[in-house]
Amino acid sequence: MESISSHQNPRIKKLIQLHRSRGRQKQNRIAIFGSREIQRAISAGIDPQELFICPQLVSPETLDSIRRLNSGFESVAHSVTVELFEKICFGDRSDGIVMVASRPELSIEKFTESLKSESPLIAIAENIEKPGNLGAILRSVDGAGVDGLIVADPATDWYHPNTIRASLGTCFSVQGCLSDTATVQSWLKRNDFQVIVASLQGAKDFFEFDLTGRTAIVLGNEANGVSDAWHAEREMVAGKLPMLGIADSLNVSAAAAVMFYEARRQRLGINRNA
Repeated sequence: MESISSHQNPRIKKLIQLHRSRGRQKQNRIAIFGSREIQRAISAGIDPQELFICPQLVSPETLDSIRRLNSGFESVAHSVTVELFEKICFGDRSDGIVMVASRPELSIEKFTESLKSESPLIAIAENIEKPGNLGAILRSVDGAGVDGLIVADPATDWYHPNTIRASLGTCFSVQGCLSDTATVQSWLKRNDFQVIVASLQGAKDFFEFDLTGRTAIVLGNEANGVSDAWHAEREMVAGKLPMLGIADSLNVSAAAAVMFYEARRQRLGINRNA
């Protein structure tokens, strides 16, 4: 394992650039911080290009797990000092390991190929700005068994370190796509989806919808909701969650979880009666 101690090392400089979206785009690579997230990335088929390990901080159990998951561990691993690890780490992660990998593809073509169900349930998140919200939506997509997530007109990065962390690493296993709203709407029409837009404007109670067929649930920006482009489409209907207190809406990630699990509940009922 190569040992690195200098802040001026070219590998270290490139890694620090991956803290920012511009650096990730320029290098077409991502940095993954945290042992749990790294193990889930490798389990999802993402091969490490580099691993930066602080022997004083990382646990033997973590290293053993990663060795079992990736046979090429030794060829890409670098040892760094505690001081250097503090420089390269994003946030307060202290488990002693960082992984660098090629940026996974999130194209609509690959997403389409991934949908194997005859009646898929997908989520669409438009213009989400906060990495933590996107990560929480990904976590709910994973937990509720949603078939995939499309991010339309993305305002934050699917592979932002805070997105990865908030998703608990599920961002690597969820089938995903990044695209613009117009392309996503055309795709939904071609693929004959029922489209339910989360909205307060002229909306029907979400729990009144039949969610057992080919369904897409659209969630909008934290401050402004979905764009006018969704309301302009006649084929798409608005659905709202009942708000029984003084607040008029939930956080987008909380609303997503409620809607996804309602769809899950309905689909479990269909399967049990089949």
